[in-house]
Amino acid sequence: MKIWTRLSPPTKPSDRQIPVPLGGARHGALSPPGGMGLPPKDLGLYGFSTGEAPPGLGLRLRGFFGRRPYLWSVLVPTLLAAIYFFAVAAPQYVSESRYLVRGRAQASASLLGEALNGAGFRAASDDAVAMKEYLLSHDAVVALRQEMDLVAIFRRPEADLWARLWYPEPQIERLVDYYRSMVSAYVDSASGITTLAVRSFRPQDSLAMNRALLAQGEALVNRLNQRIVADTVENARRELARAELRVASATQAISEFRERERQLDPSRLAGIAVETIGRLEGQLATARGELQALQGFARPNSPQVQSLQNRINALQTQVAEERRRTSTLGGEGFTEQVAAYERLRLEAEFGGRQLTAATANLERAMSDAQRQQLFLQRVVEPNLAERYRYPKRFTSALYVFIGLSVVYGLVWLIVAGVKEHAA
Repeated sequence: MKIWTRLSPPTKPSDRQIPVPLGGARHGALSPPGGMGLPPKDLGLYGFSTGEAPPGLGLRLRGFFGRRPYLWSVLVPTLLAAIYFFAVAAPQYVSESRYLVRGRAQASASLLGEALNGAGFRAASDDAVAMKEYLLSHDAVVALRQEMDLVAIFRRPEADLWARLWYPEPQIERLVDYYRSMVSAYVDSASGITTLAVRSFRPQDSLAMNRALLAQGEALVNRLNQRIVADTVENARRELARAELRVASATQAISEFRERERQLDPSRLAGIAVETIGRLEGQLATARGELQALQGFARPNSPQVQSLQNRINALQTQVAEERRRTSTLGGEGFTEQVAAYERLRLEAEFGGRQLTAATANLERAMSDAQRQQLFLQRVVEPNLAERYRYPKRFTSALYVFIGLSVVYGLVWLIVAGVKEHAA
């Protein structure tokens, strides 16, 4: 048996390959015509000289895969992905529901807002966004886990190894990450409707999870309403209680003052005393005028003069007595009593005004709280799936093929550019 090998690089047109007998030969028999060329060497089984090592496994594998790079980098992974999606991947069933988060009165704050609402440009409310964030939060997972075995639902026997929850006792962070991959919520900014989609490996599990999440959303709305009442009404009630206490304290102080001083209204008594003194002084002035007129033509010992003089003396005595009563009454100055009573009366009056304002504020706060209360209105109830929605077998395999083809093309362009610049 003979094989062909090149003994040396061709330097002349006369250099050519010559047959070499297997197992070696004499030196003279292997020399090229004319005596030119290198001395022959003993060749191995694969055409390499026995003095050189055969190519390694890495070189042979690189040559094997390098002959058809598109086949091994694109077609074979696409085939494996298609086998997984069509033969291995477990079906996943989706339960959808839609709801609205509304208040009693949601009016636009401006004419522009009303115009946009009339044109159909209505922004999603903050309450709907808050509800969405809660349904995808750590708290929702914890509450849902208290109602059902969430880990068992995500690790059903029919679930494939790739799509199922990998950990039998996962940490809460891992469970939340997997939960967010199976539960989605989308808020439509135009209509404000939130779409809640829950998927699992059984239709009943998806339906039960969707119903439980809607119940949690309603419980959250109730808690928000309680917080609204606590923030608005409770503050008004505390102000009302403070005003009532102030009025009660002022009333009690006035009652104690009246019992201590034996007077119902010192201010009124002072007014009556001043009025009495004024009337007496008027009468005294009249009597003095009459006396002066009578002394002009009557004798000093005239009975009329003596009567007027006695009347004047009596009026003077009465005026003095009234002045004494207004200056000192019961061992305490009447003026001080009036001042103390006036302070108590003003305190009661201010307390009454505060009580009136607090009552009006409470009524207004209760009305505002009623307007600000939220409601979760179910637009579409959760459905029981009859056919699986995931995985989308053909679409997923097509996406894998297109993605790998794009990556292959980019890598090929980069390698070609590098080789061109290197040359």
